[in-house]
Amino acid sequence: MAGAPLPLWLHPFGEVSAMTLSAGQNVDSWCGKCKLMLAHTIVAVVGDTPKKVECNTCGALHAYKAHEPGKAPKKASSRSSSRTAKKPALKPSDYEKMVEGRDITHARRYSPRTQFEVSEIFQHPKFGMGIVVSLKDATKIEVLFPEGPKVLVHNR
Repeated sequence: MAGAPLPLWLHPFGEVSAMTLSAGQNVDSWCGKCKLMLAHTIVAVVGDTPKKVECNTCGALHAYKAHEPGKAPKKASSRSSSRTAKKPALKPSDYEKMVEGRDITHARRYSPRTQFEVSEIFQHPKFGMGIVVSLKDATKIEVLFPEGPKVLVHNR
């Protein structure tokens, strides 16, 4: 099988491997018609980059796309100290500190339709008394219960 074109694979960082590319070879590309990363035949190459490809599944002819639109190619992870620090995970022991001295007799009952605020205490039917520690987005809250943190819906 000498002289047969070698298959091209998508490099894990979103770039085509360093093999010499030419028309007629196969490469993985995003197909907008199929909405998947699929094998494509290279139709046109400029420099070392495929510019136009044909989907081997649906036959659509389009520009080469190394990754799904809206998703950046994967980057190599570095274990440097310059990474952003994640906030420490909440522990069940933090629950006691957060509710200490608070009046829990007027805690509302949990409902997904109710809107909650940070530091508000409420009674959940399954998890018990909980305190809102952060708003994840408009419809999600992070709540600390005696057993540990949970993400719940609210304001629906």
